[in-house]
Amino acid sequence: MSAAPLEARCLCGATRYRLRPPYDGVVICHCRQCRHANGSYFQPVVPVQETQVEWLAKDALSEHESSPDKFRAFCSRCGAPVYSRRNYRPGQLRLRAGLIDEFPMPASIEQQFEENALVWLKPLTECLANLNEETA
Repeated sequence: MSAAPLEARCLCGATRYRLRPPYDGVVICHCRQCRHANGSYFQPVVPVQETQVEWLAKDALSEHESSPDKFRAFCSRCGAPVYSRRNYRPGQLRLRAGLIDEFPMPASIEQQFEENALVWLKPLTECLANLNEETA
């Protein structure tokens, strides 16, 4: 059975897209920049090619260069983070996983910058590592 497209939207619905497969991996980023940008202790993202994203509504989408060559997109109405991208990775987006409705169990879960994870999150990071080993 082939994977179906997934729907995604920001909090207010002004930014919406449809994600076409493949979307088999999730990256959990623990870096401080991601933590500060999304207001949480880690950021789950889905790396995809731009061509996989069909924008259904993007008039409210804004981009900000958060550091040299790192662009973060967000909904200018509700502030929800939507994706990040880098110029040296043309055509690649790192979609914010929380906006995607009904995301299935990923084939892989990769963690980045685990050394920056908060100490009390260690049981969660270990659980994610074990889960990834079980799905491999």
